Amino acid sequence: MDPIQDYYRGALVGAAVGDALGATVDDLPRHEVRSKFGVHREVVGGGRLNLPAGQVGIDTLLALGVAQSVAETPEELDPRAILKTLLDIFASHPDAKRAAGPITRTVLSRIKARTKDIYAVAQKVAEEMPEYADGGGALLRVAPVGMLRRLFPKEMIIDTINVCRLTHYDQRCVDACLAFNFGVSYLTSGKDPSKLLFKTWRFVTEARESREYRQMVGTRVIEPDMVKALKAVNKIQYDELDASGAAISLTQAAYWIVLNAIDFEEGLVRAVNLGGDAATLGAVAGALLGARFGEQAIPERWLTTIKIRKELDQVADKLWKLSEPKK
Repeated sequence: MDPIQDYYRGALVGAAVGDALGATVDDLPRHEVRSKFGVHREVVGGGRLNLPAGQVGIDTLLALGVAQSVAETPEELDPRAILKTLLDIFASHPDAKRAAGPITRTVLSRIKARTKDIYAVAQKVAEEMPEYADGGGALLRVAPVGMLRRLFPKEMIIDTINVCRLTHYDQRCVDACLAFNFGVSYLTSGKDPSKLLFKTWRFVTEARESREYRQMVGTRVIEPDMVKALKAVNKIQYDELDASGAAISLTQAAYWIVLNAIDFEEGLVRAVNLGGDAATLGAVAGALLGARFGEQAIPERWLTTIKIRKELDQVADKLWKLSEPKK
């Protein structure tokens, strides 16, 4: 298998594995994870959503939908078509309203596919629910954009903002999605992980200075700041990582995990054992770990449990072929 193809599969399947592993301990404080499981390291299902082993949550299903949608129209992404895909998936899973985060749930419950301004509902919800506005629910579903636009940073900035803001309008979510997506694109390219952190915060800094970002998002930098959070990664310890669910802290934690990981399994186990929003952090860290180490590095005992692995592999292969330079 081509190494880049392996990294592409690793990113999507790694996210699903992280979601499935983290679901068991989702919403538990880390001290409770330790007291109940010691070290949680097996895909056994259960948890607050009582998922069967290997079944993924709504965020991974939405990310799969985005991947399939962008693979259909790779030349020019259609945010309205992506929104329709999100709405169809959300409507077809009865447990979605309970499983999705508050911003995702509220936006997708209110918005209509034919609405004139597809971002107006997300903007209004962010204003109405400021305590949840900076949540990390959009992180995973922008990953297919990072994979498709791996070699085209300008297009990646525009498309990442557009997909993120379908549900998560807050600027902190946008900046976290840009950072995460750069990491996905960088690692799936097979580049040196030791340079990832510097390259990412430089990319986010330059993205915020771009004409496209300023026109779409604005010029104001708000706290907490994604660039500052990335620069602090090497100054914090594992027990200081915040897995409570905010987009910037989740991205910071995922970067710490991937940069300190010996291999895929060790990294993902550390991620989900932080508790908190363990399913989301597991998925986000799993995507970066899979992009770094490849699908072949994921333990077979985990791979065999993932019920949508075939669909993830298929769309990862499509995105890989679409992202390759045209000869």
